Amino acid sequence: MIEIAPDIAFLAYLGITLLALLGLWTYSASRASKRKLVLNESELYVCEYCKSVYMDTRAASVTRCPECKSLNNDNVYSKSRE
Repeated sequence: MIEIAPDIAFLAYLGITLLALLGLWTYSASRASKRKLVLNESELYVCEYCKSVYMDTRAASVTRCPECKSLNNDNVYSKSRE
């Protein structure tokens, strides 16, 4: 049987635990950097009145601004980019 001093065993346990946590943190950070939000231009709207930018998932010709609650007729963002 291998004899190990208690302080060496504690340091080995602590080192292995810290390495495992570092590995998990690195893995999750690399996965988070790969995930990116891709927006469709048809979902982005600019309010005609308060000029705030908002998203609407419905494909409607009239949308309501969440900031000023006014109605907007069309997708202003895609028209301004053309």
